[in-house]
Amino acid sequence: MLTVHNLTYTYPETTTEVLHGLNFTIAEGEIFGFLGPSGAGKSTTQNILIGLLKEYAGSIAVMGQELRDIGQDYYEHIGVSFELPNHYLKLTARENLNYFRSLYSGPTRDAMEVLTMVDLADDADKSVAEFSKGMKIRLNVARSLIHSPRLLFLDEPTSGLDPVNARRIKDLVLAERARGTTVFVTTHNMTVADELCDRVAFITNGKIGLIDAPATLKK
Repeated sequence: MLTVHNLTYTYPETTTEVLHGLNFTIAEGEIFGFLGPSGAGKSTTQNILIGLLKEYAGSIAVMGQELRDIGQDYYEHIGVSFELPNHYLKLTARENLNYFRSLYSGPTRDAMEVLTMVDLADDADKSVAEFSKGMKIRLNVARSLIHSPRLLFLDEPTSGLDPVNARRIKDLVLAERARGTTVFVTTHNMTVADELCDRVAFITNGKIGLIDAPATLKK
């Protein structure tokens, strides 16, 4: 699904390289974790992989194409749930999702279907401005799934959630993997990585030190 070779990155107007020759592959249907402390390069890597940061060095092949060469139709196939909520606060949850549904050319899930998946169905017609942080995070996840993406990016998917809703999101991710979805998870939470991921890459200071299955790493 995704092959990254010698990925390096330096932010514009700086001279300090923040990613130093990353190499990893993600198989189709795999949950791959990027585990590391804040500032390690996790979000930078994700922002490159989803196309927000363009001027990278190295090679990134996604679904058989070099990322640089893929057009806007890339977003028909990937879903992204950012760590921080970013919704239209004056709209309801249902209105937010129906707006984003309208942006896709392919088939989409019904808004109520994905709201039910994240236990927000009873709040479908409530203004998002009234939502708690945890509810907004769950709405982020719902929005990322609205078009049944082949490749799903999750940034700290359980951050700010109580244990019950964190478990719900973990089970949802596992269910999506069972449907064949490939998932890229960035987190600093070792429990999340252990429970969700088929393999985990440890990243610190912009370098990957180790990649293996959680069970192997614990041994």
